[in-house]
Amino acid sequence: KYLGESFDLHTGGIDNLFPHHENEIAQAEAATGKPFVRTWLHCAHLRVNGEKMSKSLGNFFTLRDLLDKGYTGREIRYVLLGAHYRQPLNFTFDALAAARIALGRLDEFVARLRAAGATEIPESRNPEIPDSASKWAREGLAAFSAAISDDLGTPAAIAAVHGIVSAGNRAFDAASPDAATATAVLAVLRRCDRVLNLLPAADAAETLIPAEVQTLADERAAARAAKNWAESDRLRAAIAALGWEVRDSKAGQTLRPLAKG
Repeated sequence: KYLGESFDLHTGGIDNLFPHHENEIAQAEAATGKPFVRTWLHCAHLRVNGEKMSKSLGNFFTLRDLLDKGYTGREIRYVLLGAHYRQPLNFTFDALAAARIALGRLDEFVARLRAAGATEIPESRNPEIPDSASKWAREGLAAFSAAISDDLGTPAAIAAVHGIVSAGNRAFDAASPDAATATAVLAVLRRCDRVLNLLPAADAAETLIPAEVQTLADERAAARAAKNWAESDRLRAAIAALGWEVRDSKAGQTLRPLAKG
């Protein structure tokens, strides 16, 4: 009724391969006389801390449980995409913590592009990448496309995105990008993110930094300029106590809210 007599993709756990999915094929093709599914995707099992997930072991978590613990949908998705779908995934809270750090790097790079004047290119079926995209950005996009086209190789695809960010930070540390270059690089990332959906949304509003936090950050910048490292560390701790994290780079310090743990 909804998918037609034949359709493109059917997913399921590897434990459903036989006999459940073979029975589906037999039933559907006997009824219609047509091929049932063009491509099957069988996912390997999910494990938690190296053990099978089960209520009896006390390691059974729903998405709502993880959200209630303060993790975001992006962080959970990052962990799930970090293993190939045909390989077992060992889910741990350490992996979620690592995902939070990795996504922070992506967010900071997008913020850096926006600060350089990057604007969003309207999305289309195949948005054109401007000529001003740097060579390393185009190479990263090619690596991403090759990975995702190779049986949905999400781990290598994510690595390609991080490669773009690393190359971009090195290039921009050497010479600040103009707005056209920043826009082009952001377009490359958005092309990748149409598959992964890990970057901050194009219409995401900038987080308002409280005045108290900004004052402490300004004092810390002055302390660092004076090479007063003890005062700099004290101010970092004071900022963290207010729920914000300071990240240092060659371009200066940036602030971001600490995720709830």
